[in-house]
Amino acid sequence: MAPPPNPAAVLHAALLRASSSASGLPPRITFNSLLAAASSSPHPRLRALALPALALAHAAGVVPLDSYTLCPVLRAAPSAAEMLHALAAKSGWLGSVFVSCALAASYGGSGRFHDARRLFDESPTKNSVFGNAVLAAYLSAAKWAPALGFARRFLELRLQVNGCTMTAVVQACGEVANADLGAQAHGHATRRLEGLEADMFLVSALVDMYAKCGLVSRAERLFGLAHQVNGGRCDVVLWTAMLNAYGRHGQCKDVIRMYDLMVASGIYPDELATLAVLSACQHAGEVAKGLKYFESMHEHYGLVPAPEHYGCVVNMLCRAGEVAEAWEIATKNACDSAISVSTWGAMLSACKDCGNVEVGRMAAQTAIKLEPANVGIYIELSNLYARACLWEEVDQLREVIKDKGLEKDVGSTWVEHGS
Repeated sequence: MAPPPNPAAVLHAALLRASSSASGLPPRITFNSLLAAASSSPHPRLRALALPALALAHAAGVVPLDSYTLCPVLRAAPSAAEMLHALAAKSGWLGSVFVSCALAASYGGSGRFHDARRLFDESPTKNSVFGNAVLAAYLSAAKWAPALGFARRFLELRLQVNGCTMTAVVQACGEVANADLGAQAHGHATRRLEGLEADMFLVSALVDMYAKCGLVSRAERLFGLAHQVNGGRCDVVLWTAMLNAYGRHGQCKDVIRMYDLMVASGIYPDELATLAVLSACQHAGEVAKGLKYFESMHEHYGLVPAPEHYGCVVNMLCRAGEVAEAWEIATKNACDSAISVSTWGAMLSACKDCGNVEVGRMAAQTAIKLEPANVGIYIELSNLYARACLWEEVDQLREVIKDKGLEKDVGSTWVEHGS
C-alpha cells in the first residue's frame, strides 16, 4: 500500500507551479509558511489546497496544530469554519485570541453573525481586533442596529476603539440614515483618534454617511479638510466617496467636475470611480464625455470594464438615440450575456422610439435568451413592430406568447419582471 502524500511537498509543488519564479515562495520553507503562502495566494485552486493539506498533515500527525496552522486555513476556507472551530476546541487552541479572531472573521464572511457573536461572548480573551471582526460580521449581514448596539459595549469591555471600529460604526449610521448618531460618532472619533483626517477609510465612511443622511455640504467640508491636511494626497477611495455623494443626490455635473479634478491631481481612477462618473454622464446626457471616460479605462489605466460599466454606456447611448453604437458596445468582447435584462430592455425601448427594428429585434432576442419567460420583452418587441406597421410579426409574437402560456400581469411592466 502506497504511503500518503507528504502535505508539505504537495503545497511546495503547487506553489512552484503557480509562481513564475522562486520569489513566490516563503523565505524559510516550513509547513506553516507553505500553508500561509497557499492561503494568501491570488489563485483560487491554490487556496483550495490549504484545507486538505491541513487535514492530511493532522491525520498523519506530522505537524502539531497551533495558531499559525489554523489561522491561514480559516482565511482560505471560511466555509469550513464550523469544522475548524471544533478542531480548535479539541486541540485546546480556541483560547487563542488569534484563532478566535480568525474564526469570527470566517463566520462573518459566511453571513453567520450569530456564531461570530456567540464565539465572542463565550471567549475568555477579548481584544479590539476580535470585536472588530464581530462588527464586520454584523455589517456583512446588513445588521446595522445590532452592529451599533455591539459597538456600544466596547467601552464597557474596555476594548480599544480604533479606526476600524469607528469606520464600522459610521457605516452603520449611514445605512440607517441617522445623522445625529453619525455626528456623535464623528465627534467621538475626533476626540479618541489621533490624525483622523489621515485615515482615508474612516474619512471616506464619514463622507458616505453624511451623503446618505442628505448632508452633502458636510461631506464636502470634510473632504476639503482631509484634502488640505494631507497636502492634496487623498487616495482614490476618498475621491470615490465624494463622487458617490454627489451622484446620490443627482449632482451629475459635480461628479464630472470632481472626477476631472481627481485625474488632474494625479490620482488614477479605479473601477468604482469610473462607474460613478459613467453613471453621472448617463443621467446628464454627456455622451461624448462618457465615451471618453469609458475608452480611457483600458487605454490609460489598464482597467477591465465590468457589465455595470457597459450597462451605463449602453443606457447613455440609448437615451441619446444612438442605438446602433449602443449595440456595438454591448456586444463587444462577448460581454452581452453579462449585461442585465433591464439594459437590453432599455435598448429595446430606445429602438421603439427611434424606429430601429433591426437592433431592437436583436436586443429582444438577447434579453429572451437571458429570461425566456419575461413576457414584458415580448410586449415591448410587439410595440416596436406595431410602430413600424409590421403586423404580420405582431401576430406571430401573439401566437408565441399564447403558445408559451405567458401572461402580462395587470399594472406591471418588463422592468418589474426583469428586476
